[in-house]
Amino acid sequence: MNKRNTFTLFAILVFTNVFANDTTLIKKKCCYVPDYAKVQFAGNIGLLSVGFGYQFLNNYLYSELLYGYVPASVSKAEVIHTITIKNTFPILNKEFKTITLSPITGFTASFETGNNSFLKLPDKYPSGYYGTNAFHFTLLIGAKAHKALIKNSTIKGVDLYFELGSVDTYLWYAILEKEVKINQIFSSAIGINLYF
Repeated sequence: MNKRNTFTLFAILVFTNVFANDTTLIKKKCCYVPDYAKVQFAGNIGLLSVGFGYQFLNNYLYSELLYGYVPASVSKAEVIHTITIKNTFPILNKEFKTITLSPITGFTASFETGNNSFLKLPDKYPSGYYGTNAFHFTLLIGAKAHKALIKNSTIKGVDLYFELGSVDTYLWYAILEKEVKINQIFSSAIGINLYF
């Protein structure tokens, strides 16, 4: 990772932390301790992604830092390593007995750290033929179910969720190219959040 990318990632994390320390967002625990751990399968950020997240704005913003992994057997090339910042917003919360259901929307910003991507177009490609592919943004929609657990237990709650998302370049090609159909640009993800 070069200095510019390291600085960009650092700046995003600092901005998120400063925003979280706003006096209107008082937490009972230290602001650096995550609110939950996450495991996600698929969704354009890795075959399997793990990380941690924080709840902000009275639980209307969920921000996460994730590491994604794709083995060579799946990528059909080299192993893929991805660092992702993911932000999710529940649109509304509807309670059904002991479970809260929420439609969600959100976006991710991902950086692929391996040799499968580039920030600057390699000399072997014609100028302007390809764009850089190390950074990607994903827009997503989905739904989650939350179950609160016993307050004195280590795990205080669980989310199960499903998402449909599309990477920025897929959306761009769907707009520009008639051959790319809308149903070809989406991928799905499932995951779980465990609250501390």
